[in-house]
Amino acid sequence: MTVHQLAGEVAEFAQYLRNLTALLDPGRGWYGVFCRRDPAGMRACLDGAEIPPWDVVESLLQDLAGERGAAFAARESVRAAALYSASAAAHDRRPGGRQALVERLELMLREQAYAAQRVRAAGVDNGARPPDPDTLAWAQDDHTRASARCTELRKRLSAVTVPQGWFRAEEEPPAEPARPRAPGPRTAPGPAAGSERAPAARKSPAAGPSSSAPGRPQPPAPKRKKPRGARFAGLEVEDRTE
Repeated sequence: MTVHQLAGEVAEFAQYLRNLTALLDPGRGWYGVFCRRDPAGMRACLDGAEIPPWDVVESLLQDLAGERGAAFAARESVRAAALYSASAAAHDRRPGGRQALVERLELMLREQAYAAQRVRAAGVDNGARPPDPDTLAWAQDDHTRASARCTELRKRLSAVTVPQGWFRAEEEPPAEPARPRAPGPRTAPGPAAGSERAPAARKSPAAGPSSSAPGRPQPPAPKRKKPRGARFAGLEVEDRTE
């Protein structure tokens, strides 16, 4: 696969994403949340510089259902999933793509743990005080998204870790040279040696993205300062220095 083909697949999905968001209101729904929380990250996704997490695409499709109806959004989701898969695979196969996935997974695992701490702090795990509904709702949504992104990143990492020749059958070994025949009567030849079988293909994990955005009223966007970048779109990130 050439660099031009890779760029074409990423560009095709970015164009689809721009067409999709053109049908949405940037001041409402999950699209509005993403634009307020991380406008630079959302722009990077629309420009094709970054591949958004799949849960972000799902949330945009949920907004689309509210604008054009569930049937229309269901049809679009099939096309979106196909374009997204091709784009992510092309993006991950670029030089340095595997290392970028490793680093992003490490980051997302930390954010998953942090979101779990926020859920506990909101009072869901103890009865010391009534939980604040908005704070708890955001913490639970962020934890769900972080968990789904960890699953997605593991799947993508597994895909680029498979050796290039893994599914290629091994070549047949060369035939052994004929041995000198001893004088005497000819005997019937024995069975020919068969070629060695290629190793069975190893299956990659079947688990895929599993989050869906809840259809609840939007609480006000959290006021904590957040890192920039598409990887943080729609996810509350702790403001800490590493």
